[in-house]
Amino acid sequence: MDLDYFLDQYYQATHIPVSFFQDRALVSKSSLSLQDFNLPLILLNGLSDPLPELWYSYTSEYLYFGGFTVEEENGILFVGPVLPSECLPRQAETILRRLGRSAKDSASLRAYFAGNISCDLSALLAHLRFLQYAFNRKKEADIARLPFTWNIPYPVLEDIPIELRQSIDPADSWRERTLISYLRYGRLDDMERLLDEEFVHSENWNTIPIEYMRSYVLSANVMASRTACQSGVDFNLINGIASHYLDKILQARTKSELPYLFYDFFRDYTRRVARIQQLSSHSKTVRLINQYIQSHLYEKITPTIIAENLHGNCSYLCTHFRKETGRTISVYIQECKIKEAERLLSYKDFSIVTIGEMLGFSSQSYFCSVFKKITGKTPKEYRAESFS
Repeated sequence: MDLDYFLDQYYQATHIPVSFFQDRALVSKSSLSLQDFNLPLILLNGLSDPLPELWYSYTSEYLYFGGFTVEEENGILFVGPVLPSECLPRQAETILRRLGRSAKDSASLRAYFAGNISCDLSALLAHLRFLQYAFNRKKEADIARLPFTWNIPYPVLEDIPIELRQSIDPADSWRERTLISYLRYGRLDDMERLLDEEFVHSENWNTIPIEYMRSYVLSANVMASRTACQSGVDFNLINGIASHYLDKILQARTKSELPYLFYDFFRDYTRRVARIQQLSSHSKTVRLINQYIQSHLYEKITPTIIAENLHGNCSYLCTHFRKETGRTISVYIQECKIKEAERLLSYKDFSIVTIGEMLGFSSQSYFCSVFKKITGKTPKEYRAESFS
C-alpha cells in the first residue's frame, strides 16, 4: 500500500488526521495546510509501553486519539487528535500550556481543530475499527483504553484540565470537597440540598465573567465524571454523559444557563453512583450484574444477555443474585428502568410513549403496567404530580 497516498486521501475524505510511526518516531502523516503543533508525536509519547494491538486514549482537555499496529509495515497508525466540539479559546490556551507554548498561538491551534471534523469517542472508535480492518483484515470487538500523561520535556504550568485563574477561599474549597464526597458515596438528597443552597442560587455567580464561569463548570464536569467513574459507574457510559454536558456547556450563551448545567450534571452523576451502590451485597458478581444493568438501561436487557456479556452461566447468576438480594434479576431490571423513567418523566422533553420506547419496553401498555406495579401510579399521574 502507498501509505503516504492513503493518509492524504483518508484525511481529505474524513478530515480526521492520521499519522504513521515506527518505534515511536514519526515517519509520515496526512498533509495538512495548518500547523499541528506536533500533537500526534507528543500524544503518542504520553502512553506507556507496550502498546496493545488496538487502543484509544484521551486527555483531560477532551483530545481523543487512538491507534493500532500495522503488521505489514511494522509500525503504528495513529488516528487523531480530534475534539468532540469546537475548540474554545480557553481550551486552546490550556492545551498550549501543556505543550509549553505561548497563548498567542491560540488562534493557530483553534484553526487546526476547525479544519478537522468534530468527532466524539464513539465515532473515533468506528474509524479505528474500519482502519484496523482495512490494514490488517481484522475485526476487533474490543479496543483497549490506555491512560495518558502529558510527557513534555519542559515545565507545565498547571495540572488541572481547565485553568481556574481566580483563587478559591477556604469556604468554597470546603463546599467543593463536600460536593465530591456526596457524589462519591451517592448521597443524592444531601447533594441536591447543597447544590441548591450553596451553588445554584449563590450570588457569587453574578460577579464572575461568563468565560471564567464556563471554564469553572467545564472543570467541574471533568472532576465529577472522573469521581463517578472511580465510584464504579461504567467508563463508556460516563464518557458519553460527560461529552453530552460538555456540548451543552460549550453551547451556553448566557450566564444563567451555566449554574443549572452545573446542578444537572452533579445530580446526574450522583444518581448513577447511588444506583451502583444501592444493592446491599458484598458479592462481586452482584456488583457486576448491577453495573451492567445501570450501564445499559436504554437497551434490551435479559438475564441471558447479562450472562453472555459477563461470560457466566445464566442459571448460576440468577440463583446467586436472588440469594444475595432477595429478588430476581428480571424484577430488578424492571425496577431500574422505572427509576430511570421517573427521572425522564420529570422533564417535559419526552412523551410517555417515547420514554417507554427509549427504555426498551415492548409496548406503551406494558410500560404503563410495569410503571404502575412498581410506583402505584401511571406515568401520566406521576408526571402530573411532578409539575404540580
